Amino acid sequence: LQQQQARIEQLEKQASERRPPALTAAEPAAKPLAAPAPVAPLAASTPVAAPALAPTSSSTPAETPPASLPPPSLMTFYGKLDLFAEANWGGSPGSRLAMESGGMNGSRVGVKGASDLTGNVKLVYTLEAGFFGNNGRPAQSSGGNTRLFGRQAYVGVEGRLGKLTFGRQYSPYFLETIRFDSFENGYGSPTNDGNVKPGPTRYDSAVVYAAPKYRGFSGMGMVALGGKTGKSDENALGLSLNYTQGPLGLGVSYLNDNHNAYASQRTRFAFAGGSYQIGKVKIMGGLAGANISPDQGVASEWRSWFIGSRIDVTSSGQLWLNYGEGHTRDAPVSDRGLVYAAAWMETINLQTKAYLAYSRHLNDPAAAFAPSGTGAYDYYTVSPGDTANGLALGIQYTF
Repeated sequence: LQQQQARIEQLEKQASERRPPALTAAEPAAKPLAAPAPVAPLAASTPVAAPALAPTSSSTPAETPPASLPPPSLMTFYGKLDLFAEANWGGSPGSRLAMESGGMNGSRVGVKGASDLTGNVKLVYTLEAGFFGNNGRPAQSSGGNTRLFGRQAYVGVEGRLGKLTFGRQYSPYFLETIRFDSFENGYGSPTNDGNVKPGPTRYDSAVVYAAPKYRGFSGMGMVALGGKTGKSDENALGLSLNYTQGPLGLGVSYLNDNHNAYASQRTRFAFAGGSYQIGKVKIMGGLAGANISPDQGVASEWRSWFIGSRIDVTSSGQLWLNYGEGHTRDAPVSDRGLVYAAAWMETINLQTKAYLAYSRHLNDPAAAFAPSGTGAYDYYTVSPGDTANGLALGIQYTF
């Protein structure tokens, strides 16, 4: 027993000698381990495969993911804010100073997206709301009819055979007319003040087909349904055809509105336009006419034309020029209007532009045309026969 007790004491002594001594307050702690060397990140374009997980014994067939999933829908939130200060003078009612929204383009926010249905066909949609940036009110609303998505609201399919969409959409005639307008329906444009009539901008309940481009040709067709009981023929039909080859662009368009946008009349529009690029100068213009047949009164024919150019003066700045006029054929009192317009468009960066525009409107005794923004909340008004002037300084921000 004495030998065993001595052996136990010897083992305890050896164990105590192997333990590290406790740190005292004066002794420094051991240095921390060095951080591991950083690992270089993978390039953004390099796909990384996720490790395969072996199914556990508790997995059921319902929990097993399918072999392939359809790609997720792609959605984009976008918008544009266009604000400008405006000075008007020359009309007999007096001058005007204002801040307005939508000088060259209407302010808007929207969402758009696409989702693959098959390998060659995808579903597309757009919901776009207009607003006035100077007061925050919704645009495209009138007569107590407030629209949530007043600019565009459609869904459809798109593939190699073209694009077919349904909903509230742009008129092909309107798009064709402003395509050859150097101001694109912006401040001081003859397609904006009324000298050249581009027809209704948009139609509700529209079916639009856009054909793919083939050997320089492309086209668009629209049927807008009126939806009125007992008046199934009161719809709108629009067509446009384009040809583009190198510096040359040509286009024609037709619109027949049978009491759709205009409740008390049938209106037929026709347009032909062209453009040509010569170095840094692009010349464009067109001829337009409208045949107006009211339910009561005398039918009339409006004739108009315009010509303009865009000149790349600097790497970031363009000079826009425009002239247009229109009148009623054989009017008992002349309602001819003429407009001269010039603008400077400066690109500040990919999202921001600034512009300065001037327009002068000359009116015959029965005409009262005046400058305005393409999507402005309020306008300068003059009396028939007045000369109206407008100067606008604005900025656009796109996101």
